[in-house]
Amino acid sequence: MSIQTDETQSQDVTQAKSGSAATRPVTTDTPVAAPAVTSGAFKGLDSTWIFGIVGLALIGALVIALFTNAAVSRGASGASSSSASANTGPKTGINTPHKPYDASAPTAQGGDTVNITLDVNEGRIGIAPNVTYEAWMYGGSVPGPVLRVKQGQTINFTLVNKGQIAHSLDFHAAQTPPNQNYVNVLPGKSLNYSWKANFPGVFMYHCGTPTVAHHMANGMYGAIIVDPAGGWSPAREYVLVQSEFYMKANGDGTFGLDVNGIMAGNPPDLVVFNGYANQYKDAPLTAKPNEKVRLFVLNAGPSQFSAFHVIGAIMSDVYADGNPANKTRGQQTVTIPPGGGAALEFSSPEAGTYPFVTHSFSDAMKGAIGVLKVE
Repeated sequence: MSIQTDETQSQDVTQAKSGSAATRPVTTDTPVAAPAVTSGAFKGLDSTWIFGIVGLALIGALVIALFTNAAVSRGASGASSSSASANTGPKTGINTPHKPYDASAPTAQGGDTVNITLDVNEGRIGIAPNVTYEAWMYGGSVPGPVLRVKQGQTINFTLVNKGQIAHSLDFHAAQTPPNQNYVNVLPGKSLNYSWKANFPGVFMYHCGTPTVAHHMANGMYGAIIVDPAGGWSPAREYVLVQSEFYMKANGDGTFGLDVNGIMAGNPPDLVVFNGYANQYKDAPLTAKPNEKVRLFVLNAGPSQFSAFHVIGAIMSDVYADGNPANKTRGQQTVTIPPGGGAALEFSSPEAGTYPFVTHSFSDAMKGAIGVLKVE
């Protein structure tokens, strides 16, 4: 990935476009009484009592049958659940050394025009200890590089496909015709277009090539921050991208996308911040007591909501989608939908370790836990 503020020379850019009738109940005007029983065990009982006893017997048999079927169904369901758990439980294989993703927010460049080039490539990355994943990437990482520009700047963007299949790129921060600029770029080809950053915020960029969920779940996403025209107040700034992995063993010690699982709505195997499970537990983010911390949080999904929470802190100021116009105060947990973002500000008066999580704890326990160390 390269970002330049100089005007680029013209580029050779190519682009791939490339019935049945109902039956009425029969009624009579005059009730017909059944003959009374005059002999045997039921001597002295009329037909009403006999029909009542028979009815109770039938109801009892029906209840027994229902409970028997329910028990069988529960057994089958339990077996199915056990099978699903076996398929989606802890998965290990080849270990790929991992260097923590730098969560520090970059600085926006000056000038009226910013030139950005992103390469698409495919390769193996580590996403947890002993879990190596066959990923599709922007700029050689998952998530892709954090981009940062200023409101009002023009972005001259080039996508270069160095991968094996067609890819594309959709900027949530842009106002541009997708049928022209979010089109597939074939392997070995590139695409160039320009757009203007009219709105400030924390936005997502991702691959829009069908099937979109497959491309996104394989790692094709990243964050772009558009600073407001007046800038932000001074703070310690970090960028956190929450995302999910749906894994299927490849048979060689690596993992790839569980296509059937994600399309069936199965829960993810891993939920992570910045592409790797729990990486900021062992390599905490840092701040000083009473220092303002600003977190730019993006939920790349592709499917789960984030309930972002910092244990031991309260967000003094929250800006939905990272836009200063969308301000709320004093939030404990911030809901961020897939494809959405937020800017969160807080300070911690006392030294200590402050974990941050998604408060959807079934997801947190799959790798969405980090630590801010205040000292």
